[in-house]
Amino acid sequence: MTYTDPQVPPTERVIEIRERNTTGWVVAGIVAIVAVIAVAFMLTQRPADTTQSDLLQAQEQGRAAGVIEGAQSSVATSAQQAQFAAENAARNAGAAADEARRETERAAANASQAAQDAADRVAASGDSRTPSTEPAPQPQ
Repeated sequence: MTYTDPQVPPTERVIEIRERNTTGWVVAGIVAIVAVIAVAFMLTQRPADTTQSDLLQAQEQGRAAGVIEGAQSSVATSAQQAQFAAENAARNAGAAADEARRETERAAANASQAAQDAADRVAASGDSRTPSTEPAPQPQ
């Protein structure tokens, strides 16, 4: 058996009736229409017709840019070649200076040896005359 309290009020059911809210769909539709109109407008707009003089001017600008780039490339190549030539000349000058120094040293050694040989011959010959290191008297 079930016990039912006579003092408890019966439960009530609340039923909400929702109305359709189409505001979001209306806004989305308007945005879509505006987007379609914008795309159609962009597709129908053509750039202004270019004239023959505009084409010639663009060609001349391209030629000028090409000439400038070619000149810059030539300058860079010439600078690099000049750098190499300067380095080569410096190496050659250093080598020539070293060779000249060695030749000078050999000539000095030969002269010293020749002087020593001459002194030895003079000493061996018994000549008592030795060259004076004093300057010769000047006639008055």
